[in-house]
Amino acid sequence: MGSPIDKFPQCRNKSLPDKGATKVLLVNSDHEPAITLKKSLEEYGFKVYHLTNVFAAIQEIGRTKRLSYEMILCDINEWDTDYLAFAKQIRELSYTVKIFLRSSCEIEDVVIHNAMTAGVNEIIRKPISAENLNIVLQDYIDGIRNPLDSALEL
Repeated sequence: MGSPIDKFPQCRNKSLPDKGATKVLLVNSDHEPAITLKKSLEEYGFKVYHLTNVFAAIQEIGRTKRLSYEMILCDINEWDTDYLAFAKQIRELSYTVKIFLRSSCEIEDVVIHNAMTAGVNEIIRKPISAENLNIVLQDYIDGIRNPLDSALEL
């Protein structure tokens, strides 16, 4: 039957050296969990850059006027709406980058609607293991998931 770990395949990025590692921007103000998540995703073959807040991410992207990430993981709080401006700014620069919001709060329908309208691909509820997060990210890399999937699941 195999071990439970067999259910969570390693990142397929490792087997695609010509493509290189997928670059992920992690926006998370909680330092220790962010570093743990960064290390976990790097073990799956992702190249992860960490910024502590949305303002820093907006400044970084605004400064360069280009986007060098394929995926963005942004933690949000129930009182935080800065992610909407952030998602809109990203969408102005790129339609192909995948934007994921992560939250441990109960997410209202209006938040889901506003996030999807702003260009967010998926809202991920925490807690989520690094293995399961890897599967979600890989599904987007492989073109298996559709941005509407998350709206339908929630």
